[in-house]
Amino acid sequence: MQGIKKAIAAGLIGLTALGVTAVVPNNAEAQEAPTEQVQDARRAERQENRAARHAERIAVLTDALGVGEDVLQTAREAGQNIADVAADQGVAVQTVVDAIVESKTALIQEHVVTGDLTQEEANERIAGLRERVTERVNATPGERRGEGRGDRGPRGDRGPRGGGEAPTA
Repeated sequence: MQGIKKAIAAGLIGLTALGVTAVVPNNAEAQEAPTEQVQDARRAERQENRAARHAERIAVLTDALGVGEDVLQTAREAGQNIADVAADQGVAVQTVVDAIVESKTALIQEHVVTGDLTQEEANERIAGLRERVTERVNATPGERRGEGRGDRGPRGDRGPRGGGEAPTA
């Protein structure tokens, strides 16, 4: 009788152990790298999001300036900044700055509502926003591309291809 009890206990322990391993997922499987399809879908989604943000920025500008996108694009290609376009259209630069600041502030607050940012982080982003926007509106087209990173150049202090010293001028 004693042998049967031991056999049953051993069997129950064995079955329990088997049951646990069947329920617990394999960590290696759970952490598999995304497939190429998943990566492509994520890349496409990022591109769509970038295009949507760009379209929103253009819409804010064209509405504030009272011009079509083609007029704005032509002026920018001719080297005019947003302040120049505003002056040509008889629009106060402050009106354009206000429209951009309002749009950016609303976007930042949306991120607070969705939980992507805390209110403190949002306040940090909003602080100095008017000055940054005013600077951008008055900047020459393309001026920000090589600057805007603390005067460290387009790739920061990483140099032309990651690591190493910053290139000297």
